This record gives sequence, structure tokens and C-alpha cells, in this order.
Amino acid sequence: MAIDIKKGTWPRKGSLPTFPSTFHSGVQTVDIHVPSALLMIGFLTTPIATTGVSLSEFWAWVRYLAAISADPDLRLTQSFADLDAHQKTILSDDFGMGLPMLWLNDKLQFDRIVDGRYFMQRFAASTGATQHRAAKRGPNKTPDFVARDLSGVWHVVECKGTQSGVGYSSNQLGGKGPPPVGGVAQKLSIIFPPGHTGQRLVCGLSIGVDGREKSKLTIIDPEPDEPLTVRSDQISNADDAATRGMIAKALRLAGFEATAEVTAAPLGFSVTAVRRKTKKAEKRREAIVAERDARARAELGQAEALRTKFDDGYLGRELNIDLPRPLPLGSKPVSRVVVRQGVKQDAISELREQPTVAEPTYDDSARWLKEVGPIEIQKDGQFSSFTIGGFFRSELMLE
Repeated sequence: MAIDIKKGTWPRKGSLPTFPSTFHSGVQTVDIHVPSALLMIGFLTTPIATTGVSLSEFWAWVRYLAAISADPDLRLTQSFADLDAHQKTILSDDFGMGLPMLWLNDKLQFDRIVDGRYFMQRFAASTGATQHRAAKRGPNKTPDFVARDLSGVWHVVECKGTQSGVGYSSNQLGGKGPPPVGGVAQKLSIIFPPGHTGQRLVCGLSIGVDGREKSKLTIIDPEPDEPLTVRSDQISNADDAATRGMIAKALRLAGFEATAEVTAAPLGFSVTAVRRKTKKAEKRREAIVAERDARARAELGQAEALRTKFDDGYLGRELNIDLPRPLPLGSKPVSRVVVRQGVKQDAISELREQPTVAEPTYDDSARWLKEVGPIEIQKDGQFSSFTIGGFFRSELMLE
């Protein structure tokens, strides 16, 4: 796949952010490992704070296998390109997030990735700040993702995807105007203090189709408009929001839904819940927290009996899926998919003692937090693994 990085959109020398040494300027062709891309899509599309079963916990790995053609370049099959507009939009959005974030994780080495909307809401609640409007669409839309790298530097990423060609993808990226349009117009960007300021990227993926243009990813660094500013004394609150969001995704993927909910929203039903000022309201809030905590304890108490154990002591679930027909992908046809996702057994045991961590996670208030580490993606032929330190492991095998 071609990646075009517009270096000229970065600030001049001496201003932040600086152009990363791991990025190239201009167009370069890179290899995309399909199982790794599917794992990343599955992780990114899993909701942080919601109840009930979400299909995004299961379907991303399998549904999109049939979408990828046997062409050496990354392209969609004609049958998927002919889907109705709604289904095409979902696929474009998912690929438009998964492929850029897979590449960026390799180049910037993230140890936290969290949905921008959750980050904004949780950060505002933990700092007592006036919450910015966190729209899901339109010019006030929050950035798709906030990520922290191994050096403690924060990056803000907006993702766009389309099957309508490179020209349309360029329009999605937009420009600063006036007025600003497209990805550049996502006003609720986030500014971090010096020493913590990373990239603020808009990534536009034009997904190729058999017999048409090749796939191309374009990356620019636009100037933010009306940003949320994080002060130096609030970096720990940013850490807490990103850690909670990422851990909640991992727990949900491993099948621990109740525990994911109390991790993402420890002070009540809502991500933005806080301690109440009146005695009566606070008592009601505490009752809600106690009920949610009890459900999480019960869930974790049954983990060893109900969950699959794999690799080096991970507890979670395994799905073995026989495809309706063999699919041509890579060196040989794929007829079966095996997916394993789990949380370290020792961490589950520790979580059982205290599922609800109301205190900020940066205070080392729970021992298992020390297991949370860098996001690493390993690939080997038709196998890929996605790990978060020693806390979470996800595997995908195409057979």
C-alpha cells in the first residue's frame, strides 16, 4: 500500500510538533499484514463504556476476510465494493481507522490508545473542567483517537476512509480554509504541554478496488482550532483516562463485560459521573457503585471455571470459526479462523479483590496495573498477536 506523508503540513523547524524521524516524506510503498490489521480493527471498534453484547467484539476478524482480494496490492473485492452505501461506509470507516493506527503504532510505539470522545469526557470529569462539546459528527467532532507513546508523548489522530478514490479522500482530509473543512475542521483537538506534545494527524485512506485505483494512505498535520488544553499538572489525569479506556476495551474483548464497565466508569453509570455534593445524592451514587462492583466480583469469581486458558496463563475466550467457503488470502486459501483473547490470570485474581478502582490509576492503586505496558503486534505468515504489556493478549490464526 502507498503511504503519502505531506511533510510540508508540519510546523516550521523549532515549533511543535516536529516531523518524526521514523516517518518518510512523500510517497512510499509499505507491506500491510492482513491478520494484524484485522486485530487492530477489532480492538479499535470495541466500545469502551456500553452495556450489552457488541458485534464489534467478534465480527471484524472474519467479516472482512472476504473483502480483501487476492491482488498483491491491498484492494477490496468487487463484490464488497458493490455493497449498499451504508455497509460500504462502515467498511471504509473501519479500514480507515485500522490501517493508519496499525502503521502509526509501528512508527510511534504506543503504550496507550483510547477513543477521543471517551478521553475528553473522562478527562473533564477527573479535572472538574467545563466539558467541551463532544459531538459524534460535524465540525465539533472529537478526534478519533488519543495515544501516548513509550516516552510519555501524546498524539491526537483523526481518521478518514473511502472507497471513492484518491480525489475524494483528499476532500475528506480537507483544508484550513477559511473556513476549515474535512478532517482539518475537527475543532476539538487537544494541546498537551511542552515535553508531552506529539503529533496531531489527519489520516485519509483511499481503499482500492479490483480493477481500479490502488489503495493509498495520506497523512497530514493540520493546525488545531479551538483545542482543549491539557496543563502540565493535568498530565496524570490524561494518563488515567487513557489507561482506563484501553483496559476497558481489553477486558471486554476477553469477555469480562461487568469488569470493563466499572473500569471505564468507576463512580457511576456514566463515564462523567463524579461524587455528589448532597448526602442523599451521594448515597444513591454509592449504592449504584456497590451494585456494579458486586457484578464485577461475581464475573471474575467465575473466570477460571468459565473462561478458556491459553498461552502463558491468559484467561479469556477462544473462537473457532469455519468459513462458508475457502478464501484466497496470502500463500494459501483460508478455510478456518481461530481467535483467542485473554487477560493475564494473575491480573484477574488481583482484580477480583478490587474490581472498582475509584482512585486515579496513576497512583498505583492496584498491583495489576503494573502489567499494563506497550502495545506490540507480532506477525508471522497467517498468524498475528496483539498484546498490551503482560496484561492482555489477542491472537488470530488463519488456517
